Amino acid sequence: MGKMLGGGVESVVMNYYRHIDRSKVQFDFLVDADSTRVPEEEIKALGGRVFRIPPYQHPLRYRKELVRLFHEEHWPIVHSHINTLSVFPLSAAKKAGVPVRIAHSHSTMGKGELAKNLMKLALRPLSNLYPTERFACSEYAGKWLFGRNADFTVIPNAIELEKFRFDPIIRQETRKELGIADDMFLVGHVGRFMPQKNQAFLVDVLAELLPQKPNTMLVFVGDGPDRPDVQQHAQALGISDHILFLGQRTDVNHLYQAFDAFCLPEPL
Repeated sequence: MGKMLGGGVESVVMNYYRHIDRSKVQFDFLVDADSTRVPEEEIKALGGRVFRIPPYQHPLRYRKELVRLFHEEHWPIVHSHINTLSVFPLSAAKKAGVPVRIAHSHSTMGKGELAKNLMKLALRPLSNLYPTERFACSEYAGKWLFGRNADFTVIPNAIELEKFRFDPIIRQETRKELGIADDMFLVGHVGRFMPQKNQAFLVDVLAELLPQKPNTMLVFVGDGPDRPDVQQHAQALGISDHILFLGQRTDVNHLYQAFDAFCLPEPL
């Protein structure tokens, strides 16, 4: 899994894990030791285990621990969700003789992340060396990582639709919890604070909207390295009292009920 920080990939994997037939397939999770949002109690309750390993930024210790675990645990399948970085766990899995090795592409490159993008471009040519199977969340993500003519399987990200069915009672209760009046226009955004999500743009939009619609509030759900900058930007524009920063939440399905509009801007 790499670093479990409460992001989208982790949510996707946990959604699958909650709904698979665990009498036939079980998951164990290998996560970087500096992960901050590992649902360890839930994983254990579902029959899985969590192994904390040195983060990939310490490549020698990281690979050594992977090889050791693959030898000791004898997992028949290793499924890596860390895109171009999958070359590291899957090469270790091959060395340990793991017969089924899955590389899963969940994204492409993100704007505003020069160092990460250079690393991705350097590692991408190695993406087909070690997997025996290739998965992707979309055709575009698969072709980006594995190549236009590569053989891969698209597995759409699963969503529990029933959890998001509109409920006026939940809407009322959630808005009351947030302190949002019935006549307030609430714009919501859910995402990690990083350049791809471009939250600062939403702050600019709010600043333009407020003179025309002063009863507007903007709520950010999520956390990440860009959050302090976005908060500072809101303060500089003098509109902080119209923005809520809720941090990471486990009740996102309820928060969606409270929104009048959801906004996800183009990346920087």
